[in-house]
Amino acid sequence: MKIEILERSYNAKEKLLDLIEKKVARFDKFLGKDAVCKVVLSSRRDNTYKLEISIQAKGLFVRSEVESDNMYANLDICLSKIERQIVKHQDKLSSIKKVNLIDASDLLFFDELPTFKKPKISKRKKFELYPMSESEAIEQLDLVDNSFYVFLNEKTQNVNVVYRRDDGDFGIIETTM
Repeated sequence: MKIEILERSYNAKEKLLDLIEKKVARFDKFLGKDAVCKVVLSSRRDNTYKLEISIQAKGLFVRSEVESDNMYANLDICLSKIERQIVKHQDKLSSIKKVNLIDASDLLFFDELPTFKKPKISKRKKFELYPMSESEAIEQLDLVDNSFYVFLNEKTQNVNVVYRRDDGDFGIIETTM
């Protein structure tokens, strides 16, 4: 697995970098040598540290992001989330590699192989889209008291999604056809 480590306003010690490489390399047996892992280390002014791990393998993309006051704890939490996602999608991995990949003895954060219930669609909604500006969409988002709002962007005539970010700001997802 190719591992890229980026440091943004954070200077990692050699011990942490070695630990990241050692722990991430454990996923080689699940994802293969062609997988690419991107690790981003960053710090904020309020003495919190953020760790993001994204792994892309043929036909699979898993990602985790954790923020706390301890980068070593962030690493373990992030990797446990990644491991959980890999186990959850083992059927997809098996079809990619054509083998049964995951054994409980291979897992770092689980004592036994967890089982997951297949998700199902339990509700379906339909609504008409009206052209509006991004600022109007943000107002609508506040009115419906939801975490996202789908709208037709009046400038681009494409469907967009406005969402509330964890930091309190808003994000826009723009679609194209």
